[in-house]
This record gives sequence, structure tokens and C-alpha cells, in this order.
Amino acid sequence: MDSYSNTVSRADLYRDLQEFAALARHGHTRLEGISPDWHDYMEREGKVFPLSFSIFQGEVIVAGAPPESGIFPGDRITSLDRKSNPIWLMEITKYISAETPQLAYSLMNQGEYYYFWLAFGERESFDITIMRSGVEIELELKAISIDELDNNIELESGFQIPGREAKLIEGNIGYLRPGPFYHFEAETPEDVYNAQALAEYKKFIDDTFASFQNEGVSHLVLDLRDNPGGDASFSDPVIQWFATEPFRFASDFRIRVSNETTTSNQARLDARDSAAGGVSQLFADLFATAENGEYVSFDIPYVQPRSGQKFTGKVHVLVNRYSYSNAVTTAALIQDYGFGHIYGEQTRDMATTYGAMEHFTLPNSGFKVGYPKAHIIRPNGEVKSHPVSPDTSFNLPAVRGAEDVALNQLVEKIQSSCEL
Repeated sequence: MDSYSNTVSRADLYRDLQEFAALARHGHTRLEGISPDWHDYMEREGKVFPLSFSIFQGEVIVAGAPPESGIFPGDRITSLDRKSNPIWLMEITKYISAETPQLAYSLMNQGEYYYFWLAFGERESFDITIMRSGVEIELELKAISIDELDNNIELESGFQIPGREAKLIEGNIGYLRPGPFYHFEAETPEDVYNAQALAEYKKFIDDTFASFQNEGVSHLVLDLRDNPGGDASFSDPVIQWFATEPFRFASDFRIRVSNETTTSNQARLDARDSAAGGVSQLFADLFATAENGEYVSFDIPYVQPRSGQKFTGKVHVLVNRYSYSNAVTTAALIQDYGFGHIYGEQTRDMATTYGAMEHFTLPNSGFKVGYPKAHIIRPNGEVKSHPVSPDTSFNLPAVRGAEDVALNQLVEKIQSSCEL
């Protein structure tokens, strides 16, 4: 880390403070937003690293490359600027808040150009070594403008699973992608968990399950892939439809009380139209009985299953390396209570984790800092941080293509079980 004897630019300060925050090795400890110089850099058509890539089983695999660069999708990167992969990757991921390198690689995906710029600054070119068909090739890779990234050659465009969707896949298989567990179309931070958005979300969930029951659905595919997470106030209504006993997302919720946490929680209470208001009031009551620096356990209330109409079929949950935060917590809950079966690939984010973010603003720079207020222990009581491991793992391609391989494998597996 640098020390300052004179004035420093906001961009340099942001970079250094983000590097400092990332030392915590917590995905939720970070400076929010991006470097204050990034937009200006893009406006003047600054050049960026031109490749997209996937890190899979220890290999750095090119996913997209400029035409006429001499590099093609599927090539393996073996060094950059004559530094081996672990070295140059570490120079980039030191700016990414993550518990593990694997999580950092996942967070870097599709934002390689930004993180390269943050780590290395403006560059005209990079010296790169690739492996193709067992032969190493050394090249000078020219940087390009961000608009030119649209011309990159890819094997095929990867499938996208944005937003929310509910549909019938086959006669007895219903598919539900609940989307982020918050109001993802909110125009202001205060609206992210507002009560009206939650009510509309619950209606979408209830209508979906009612439709599935009318159609005779006996297998539910709950897709939590590419899900950034959110809040239990949005995920609990999904689980209530198929839960067979009272549940809660954590066996323990340990908070270190601080003035920043108390203030941030109060700000949520002051946003009157907040769906999280009830829990925030409970936090406020707890914080009022504790001193700053004291550790307290918040007693997570159990959520009751739905009474009356319920989904009683089998629940199949899909997760992947891009399932984050409360999406991982939700998968862990379903796994630990035995409410369903988990499929896909191991998550990069943790089931037992440091989370429940709060924020404060640095007084001079105005940078907004996010941090976890709680150590959240998954329902089975496992204290050690660890990802969600699927009950059934699928063999997936290193680079995502147009075909949704995981969903196809799951549907085939369900259909095979129905034929037995």
C-alpha cells in the first residue's frame, strides 16, 4: 500500500483503498461503485485489454479475441508480460474483494477490461504467450477501445438468464427463475426493498406456483444460477411454497456492534416504505442493549411453511459459479433442511459467510464503503466458510456457449427418473 506525503488523485485513492479493503478477503468488504476516472477514460476512448477469458481447472482459456490478433477462442494463456498466470492474475485480483481466488475469478468475468485497467493503467499492448495444440506462441497483443470489443470473435455467444421467468418445460416439469432477491428495477437505493415491490414479487411467486399446480407439475426446477442474491424477505416466500417444516437461513447470526452499523441500520428504518423495516427494528432494539465492539447473536426467527395450498412435488435447484450472496444462502438452506436436491457446479461464494452488508461514507473523498456486519452460519451449523457443493455435479464446458448444458442435463435426469 502507498503512503501519501502530498495530494493524491481520487482515482489513485480509490484504487489504493479498494486494494486495502480486499485484504479482508471478504466479498462484502469493498468500495462501492467503480473508479472515478473510469467513465472519463471511456469517454476519451481509452484503450483496454482486448481478451475475455474463463479460468477453469487451473487453465486460463480465451473466450473472445479481436479478429487478426492471432489469438482465437479456446487458446490457453500461459503468461502475460512474461509473468506466469498465478503472478499476473494476483496483480489483478488484489483489487477484487473475495474470500478465495476462485471467487475473485468469477467476479472478474466479463469485466476483465476494467480490472486490467485498474491494475495496469493505460497500455498500448501486452506481451502474451498462448498454448495452441501443444505449441507455445508468443505475441504482442494490441490494446483496443472498448467499442471494438463488440467485434471480438467468440466460439458462440453464451446463453443469458437475466431477470425472472416461469414456464413449463415439459408436461410435469415447471421452471422458475426467481431472479435477484430484491427489486432489481429500483431507480433509487431506497426502493431496492420497498414494500410494494415485495408485494408484486410475492404475487409473481404465488401466481407461478398456482399455475404449476393447475398444470399438474410434479417437478420444480428452481434456477439460482447467475443470481446476485438479495434479501431473505424475497427468498423466503419462494421456499415457503415447498418447505416441510419451519426454517431459517442461518443457525447463528453473529454481529459485531458498531456506530457505523447502528447508523446504517437506522437509515433503513428511516426509509419508511422498506420491506426490511421489521427486521431492522429488531436489529435496532438489539443494538440498543450492547456496547460498540461487543459481539451479539441475533435470533433469526423461524419462517413457517405456507398453510393451505403448497407445492408437494420434487424440488431441483440449479446453482453455478455465478450464484452469489443470498442465492447461495438459499441453496444452502434448501440443502440443509432437505427441501430439495442441488445440481450444477460448486458455487464460488460461501454458504457460511460474512454478510448482511451495511455502509458508511468516507468524509473527505465521499467514497461509499460496504462491509459485512454479521458472521452468518448456515443452517447445518458449519462454522467454516465453504461454498455450496451440489448433491449432483454436472460436467460443464469451460466456456459458456449457446446451449444451456446444465438445464438440459437436469431435465434429462428428471425425465429418466419419471420413466423408472
